[in-house]
Amino acid sequence: MNCWKTINLSRDLGNQRLIVVSMFVMLPAFIMMYVPLSIINESTHLNDDYMLLFLICLLLLIPIHLVCHAIPAWLTGQRIKVRFYFNSRFLPIFTIQYNHQLPRNIKIASILAPTVFITCPLIFCSIIYPQFMHYFSIIAAINIGLSVSDIIYLMILIKAPKKSMIEHTRNSFDILVHNK
Repeated sequence: MNCWKTINLSRDLGNQRLIVVSMFVMLPAFIMMYVPLSIINESTHLNDDYMLLFLICLLLLIPIHLVCHAIPAWLTGQRIKVRFYFNSRFLPIFTIQYNHQLPRNIKIASILAPTVFITCPLIFCSIIYPQFMHYFSIIAAINIGLSVSDIIYLMILIKAPKKSMIEHTRNSFDILVHNK
């Protein structure tokens, strides 16, 4: 197999730039969700009784987001390890280790999984429970911000050859194509 492209967003774009872009995506995402919902549900009184639950959901958002990336591979029988450790005293680190190459289609499904399993249900809950739409909209907007790097990966993967395989390394992934 030959390497068609190596993608390392930290090296190519820089972590600070990714964080800034994510922040700039979160705010418009929140505005585009919350403003129409607040106009539709103009007479609804917002309920702030569950602030502690909201904060717990915010803390769990990143681990759930990462586990959602693993779900499509698990459903297809791929072996994946989700690891949790502390980098320092207070900073938990979650990683996903792929033991082998993934087909392009499974990787695309893996990239889209947090949107399908987190953002869509949160938007749906914002519509069904308008008194909590501010909580759901904030969490959905943060998840969209977390998905910025996923969207960049997705744009690159869509251009990749259809039969390619994706191999994960420590900080990047390689798009591999078969030799002819």
